[in-house]
Amino acid sequence: MGRAYDTPMRAVVLDASGRPRLREVPEPEGGLRVLACGLCGSDVEKLGPEHAGEVLGHEVVAETADGTRVALLHHRPCGECARCRAGHETTCEAFAEPTIRPGGFAERAAADGWVELPDVDDATATMVEPLACVLRGSELVPPGRVLIVGNGFVGRLFGAVLDLRGDDVFAVDADPRRAGRAPDGPVDAAVVCARGAGAVAVDAVGPGGTVVVFADAGPIPGDAVYRKELTLAGSRSATPASMRDAAALLPSLDLPETTTLPLERFAEGLDLYLSRNALKVVFVP
Repeated sequence: MGRAYDTPMRAVVLDASGRPRLREVPEPEGGLRVLACGLCGSDVEKLGPEHAGEVLGHEVVAETADGTRVALLHHRPCGECARCRAGHETTCEAFAEPTIRPGGFAERAAADGWVELPDVDDATATMVEPLACVLRGSELVPPGRVLIVGNGFVGRLFGAVLDLRGDDVFAVDADPRRAGRAPDGPVDAAVVCARGAGAVAVDAVGPGGTVVVFADAGPIPGDAVYRKELTLAGSRSATPASMRDAAALLPSLDLPETTTLPLERFAEGLDLYLSRNALKVVFVP
C-alpha cells in the first residue's frame, strides 16, 4: 500500500533567504521513491529569496511502485504548437509548467512522465537529463574540428558525445584544472558551455563556422560574426524524445566521475560544486 498523502518526508527546501535547509515537508500524492538527484548549475542560479519555499532538483532517478528505475521528465512540451513542430519544443508555452513535484532533492517526488533506465548505477543514471540536453545541442554542431568552451560537467558530456560521433574535439576552460586539449588552429565549430565565453568561441571558429550557445555567452563580437559569416545557434533543455535517446546512449559513453553524498550533506556538496572541487555532485536520500 502506498504512503498516505501529507505523510512527512525529508527534502532540501530553500528558506526565506534562499538558503538550502533540510526540512520535513508533506509527501506529494502519487510520489515515487527518489533514488538520486544530480545538482545542476540552474539549481544554483535559483538560490535566492525569490525562490524561497521551493525544493529544487530535476536530474532525478526514481523507482516506480513495481520497482522499475526511471529518469523523470523535467518538462513536457505540448508537441502540437508551431514552435514544437519547428523543433523548438523548449520554447513551447506549456514547457515551463513543472512536471516534478516538489523537486528531486527529496525522499519522494511525483512526476508527469519518465523514461526507463539502462543497467547503470543510480548516480550515473542522473546524467540522463543533462545528457538529453546535450544531445539536442549536439544536433546543431556540424561535424569536424569542434572546440568546447567551458570544460565542466556539461562540457565533458558534449566532448563524450562528439568524440563518439567521430569529431576532433578540443576543450578550454578558465580553470586550468579543467582545461583539455587546446586547439592547434581554427575550428569548424565551438560550443559555449561557460558563462561569458562567447567571444572566446567566436575568436576560435574559422570563416563559415558555427557557434552553438549552450550557456549565457555574454557579449558576442558582432563584427567577427559578420566578417567571418558565422552561424550562431542556441540550444536549451531537453525533450521527452531526447531523454529516451539519452537513456539508450548512456552506457556507451565515457562519462565524468560523480561525487555522491546524502541529502543531509547538501551544504557540503554545494560548496564542492561552487569551489569547483567536484565536477558533478549527486545527492541520495
